[in-house]
Amino acid sequence: MRVRIDELKSDFATIKGLEFSVGRVIEEEWEEPIGPTPFPSITDLREWDLKLLKRYKPFYMPFCDVCCLCTFGKCDLTGDKRGACGLNMPAQQSRIVLLACCIGAATHIGHARHLVDYLIEKFGRRTPINVGGTNVEVEAPVTRLVCGIRPRTLGDLEDVLDYLEEQLTHLLSATHTGQEGSNIDFESKVFHAGMIDQVGMEIADIAQISAYGFPRADPEAPLVELGFGVVD
Repeated sequence: MRVRIDELKSDFATIKGLEFSVGRVIEEEWEEPIGPTPFPSITDLREWDLKLLKRYKPFYMPFCDVCCLCTFGKCDLTGDKRGACGLNMPAQQSRIVLLACCIGAATHIGHARHLVDYLIEKFGRRTPINVGGTNVEVEAPVTRLVCGIRPRTLGDLEDVLDYLEEQLTHLLSATHTGQEGSNIDFESKVFHAGMIDQVGMEIADIAQISAYGFPRADPEAPLVELGFGVVD
């Protein structure tokens, strides 16, 4: 929102050419307060991740003995050997897992972005979110939990997608040569990738259900027939 005042006179002062803008106003009507980490960064939940990883330690079964991800390689990581960047086998395996999770998250978030952008162009940013009306008490449970906001229109989903894309970029940057050396820190980022992936999938579902009129909170929704029989 942008406001411009060309001239304002009062008993105390005369103001000319005043202009100010507000990027986003968050006003929620929840009975419970927003948690301590809305739109969490990679490090915001790291302490909790480390507690989980200390209790449930990762177990690695290497499917490859070398690293070929940069021009310093190929690097032999068998035994206690390290690559040119200092990476050992556990860190390399967890890095591969993070890369795989980022690929999956990028697929879902990219689909959600394309869908939301198209639906906003077609129906407008003020198109209301409706996934079941009064039959659904929490319309976006994952988005609410992670981001701390209640999306009401298609335009609100853009802010969430901006956050997801930013986090995905940070996660991918951590897989670059020499950026991270601890397998546990890689695993913490894997948790983060899985979290934003879930949000991205929910955003896509909310958008298409709301704009295209897909079945809303209908336990008896008809199934779409598939197979050769539908050709005829």
